[in-house]
Amino acid sequence: MSGSPVTSQATSEQLLQQALAANARGDVDNALRLFGEAIALTPGNATLHNELGVHYYHRGMIPEARDAFHEAVRLDPQFSRALTNLGACHNELGDNLAAITCHEKAMTVDPTMVDAWANAGKAWNELEEFEMAIACYRRAMVINPRPDVQRGLAKAYRKSGRYDRSRQLLLDVVQQKPADADAHFGLALTHFHLEEYAEAVKEFEWRMQVKEMIQHRKDLHPIFDRPAWSGQDLTDKTLLIHTEQGFGDNLQFARFIELVRPHVGKLVMWCRPGLGRLFKHCFDVADISENVFKLPAFDYQLPLLSIPFHFDPALATLDSFAPYICAPARDKPLFVTEPTSLNIGLVWGASDSGFDHQNKKVPLNLLKPLLDIPGTAWHSLQVGSDKTDISNAEVAGKLIDLAPKLGDFADTASAVDQLDLVISCDTSVAHLVGAMGKPLWMMLKKNPDWRWHSDGENTAWYPTARLYRQDTCGDWSRVVRRISRDLIHQVSAHQKSTQP
Repeated sequence: MSGSPVTSQATSEQLLQQALAANARGDVDNALRLFGEAIALTPGNATLHNELGVHYYHRGMIPEARDAFHEAVRLDPQFSRALTNLGACHNELGDNLAAITCHEKAMTVDPTMVDAWANAGKAWNELEEFEMAIACYRRAMVINPRPDVQRGLAKAYRKSGRYDRSRQLLLDVVQQKPADADAHFGLALTHFHLEEYAEAVKEFEWRMQVKEMIQHRKDLHPIFDRPAWSGQDLTDKTLLIHTEQGFGDNLQFARFIELVRPHVGKLVMWCRPGLGRLFKHCFDVADISENVFKLPAFDYQLPLLSIPFHFDPALATLDSFAPYICAPARDKPLFVTEPTSLNIGLVWGASDSGFDHQNKKVPLNLLKPLLDIPGTAWHSLQVGSDKTDISNAEVAGKLIDLAPKLGDFADTASAVDQLDLVISCDTSVAHLVGAMGKPLWMMLKKNPDWRWHSDGENTAWYPTARLYRQDTCGDWSRVVRRISRDLIHQVSAHQKSTQP
C-alpha cells in the first residue's frame, strides 16, 4: 500500500504535504482535515483521493479506504496504483473476486506492478485456487522477490501440499530477515503438516508476533502486561495459563495442562467464555476466570499453546493418548436418545468468526442421504448462524436440534457423552469429541488445517477420529458417499451388539 506524488495545483499540494506531515506526527485528526481541504479545492484530482485512501488504510479503516480508492478509480480508470490499492481493500474485506478484478485491471495498465500480482495471489489463495495463486506469485517474484511475495508463494505451496518448496522459501526469507515473524510462523505450520514436531513447536512461538496475535495481546493487556513465564522457579508461585485463538485450538492443547501442574505452587487460568466450566471440571486448577478484567492473582503468565515449548517440545505426549476431557455429572440426561438406533451427533458448519468458515462447511442438504439411513437417530450439535439450515425442507424433521440445550462446552460434552458417534466438519466440536476419546468421523476439505496432516484416515492428535477427505476442492459428494457406505456397516454392527 503506497501513495503517489501529487501533480495538481500548488495549494492542494501544500495541503497534502501538511496532511502527510501531520500524519507522520500521529496527528490523525488534523491530517484528515487537511486531506479534506485539499480535496475540496480540487475534487476531481484522483491522486488526492488515493492519498486519502492510503491514510485510512494504514489506520485500519478499510471501508473508508475502499471508498476513497473507488473514487480515485472513478476519476481515473487507468490509475494502476489506485486500482491495486482498491483491490487490497477488497482483499482485507474478504471479497476476493472483486480484489482479483481490481488487480487484473492494474496489471493490464502496468504489468510490472508487483503489488497487483502479489495481492491477486493472496486472493486466489483464499479462494483455494492454488495454481492461480502460484502463477501470480511467481510473476511477482520475477518483478521483485521481496519477503512478502516469498511468504505468499510459500503459503500457496503449503496449502497445495508442496511442503518442501514451502519450507525452502520460508527458510530463505528467515535467512534474509531473521526476525520475520510471519515467515517463522509459516515454517511452524509447514513443520506441523510434515509432523516435524520439534521444529514446529520451536517456530510456533513466533505466532505471538504476527498481526492477529498482536491484537490479541492488546485485547488481553491485563494478562500480557504481567511477566511472561520463561523458566523461573514456580515452586511457591502462581502461574496463569490463558487460552488463545479458536475454541478448537484450546481444546486440542488442553492435554498439556497436566504437564505444568507438578512444577507450580498454584495454577490458575483465564479462558474464553464457554470453556471455563468444562476446564474447571477436567483439570486441577485452583481458579478459572472468563473475564479478563477479573483475574485471579498470579505471578507469571503462560499461553496455553506455549506449554509444549517448555514442557514437551517434541510432543511425546501424542504417543500415549488418554482422554483428557470428560463431561460433568448431571442429575438427568441432557436429552432423550433412541434406544434401538445408532444415535449420531452432526455438525456441518464451523464458527462464523473462525478461520476458513465457508470452505470447511458442508451444505446440510448434501448430507440428506446419511439422514435417510435406517437405524440412525440424528441430533444436531450445530450452533451459530448455520443452525438455521435445520429448517431446510429437505432435512426438516430428520434432525433433533440440541442447540437450545448447549449453553457452553460443558453442555456439549454432556451431549457427546450420550451419543454413539459424532460426524463433524473441522470445528471445535470435533476437537471436543476427540479429546473425550469418543468416536468421531470428520469431513475435511482437500487441504485441511495442519493438525489433520496431508493424507490418511488417522491423526496422532485424536486416535478415535476417522478422517474423510475431499478428493477435489469444494466437492463433498465423494466424502458423503464414503461415510454413507461406512455408516451402513456401523449401523449393522450396532444392531448386532444390542440384540438380546
